[in-house]
Amino acid sequence: MKKNRVAIILVVILGSLSFWFIVNRRSGTIKPTLRDFAVEDTASVNKIFLADKSGNSVTLERQDDNTWTVNGKYIARPDALQMLLTTIKKIDVKEPVGKGKQDNVIKQLAAKAIKCEIYQEGELTKAYYVGTETIDQTGTYMILIDLETIKPSAKAFVTYIPGFEGYLTTRYFTEEKGWRDRTVFHYIPTQIKSVKLESPEHPEQGYEVSILDDNKFEVKRLKDNSVLPDMDTMAVKQYLSYFRQLNFESFEVELKQYQIDSTLKTTPLNILTVTDNKGKTNKVTFYSRPNLKKVLGQDEKPLPFDPIRMDALLDNGDVVMLQYFVFGKVMPPVNYFQKKNTAKAPRA
Repeated sequence: MKKNRVAIILVVILGSLSFWFIVNRRSGTIKPTLRDFAVEDTASVNKIFLADKSGNSVTLERQDDNTWTVNGKYIARPDALQMLLTTIKKIDVKEPVGKGKQDNVIKQLAAKAIKCEIYQEGELTKAYYVGTETIDQTGTYMILIDLETIKPSAKAFVTYIPGFEGYLTTRYFTEEKGWRDRTVFHYIPTQIKSVKLESPEHPEQGYEVSILDDNKFEVKRLKDNSVLPDMDTMAVKQYLSYFRQLNFESFEVELKQYQIDSTLKTTPLNILTVTDNKGKTNKVTFYSRPNLKKVLGQDEKPLPFDPIRMDALLDNGDVVMLQYFVFGKVMPPVNYFQKKNTAKAPRA
């Protein structure tokens, strides 16, 4: 019995020593401060500065209403901001860069890396350089910046997010447009006073939907200013609900400037103007865009225009790409608002 107890005690001691050895061998003599990339309390982060070696930079700042701005001029994309904050919080060290690779990785970081500065309540609390992905694309080379000397530390690391397969470089981009919010329309129905759809090529399809009072609406044809008979109230309510969140796909970057200028000189497909209860208008003009991908029609010939995407000129002057699938529902024909014939067929 005594021999068994001694054996058990020896196993426990040896197991503890083995665990201590593995942990210490893995961490080596690297100081914790040289590998501490994460910021646990992202709720206190109120500013993030990103800059690349080409001179591009963005400053993301949290406002009093908890929204974020880009370079003090535009509202930031909520999805991209949340992705970055999640990365900042969960980032961890996968392993140190091997001694044989340290010099090369540090040189790569010096030549091509994105600097990330993180401020909490106005104070710079974390800074590091974000490099390229590892060969297997499951890690990202990074190196911390000493906040006292503002110089990179002597050790580079492979970082990752536990449970995520991939690299993190693309989350730290420096293009201003990439960070900008992509909202075109964002209204709850009670905020809308009227919606006007002009259709230059088919003026008979133009109309204006007006909210006269609670649960009281009116639809007028623009061509003769006549009130649409047999209006379907439920159809109007459904239509207004579509304006809760409509986003464009991206800024128009595929077309050259002369192609954009040429597009804007063509007759618009539709012009949609939303007026809110405070009298503020949001006018968006939609255009057919060139069929750059040469999508074929039923006759096996390239269609004249892109069948999936169109261009739009926003109220602020930006030209963007958006999808028919997303925005088609807010540009229906005028008969969408009429009651459908529900009379039963006579019995035989």
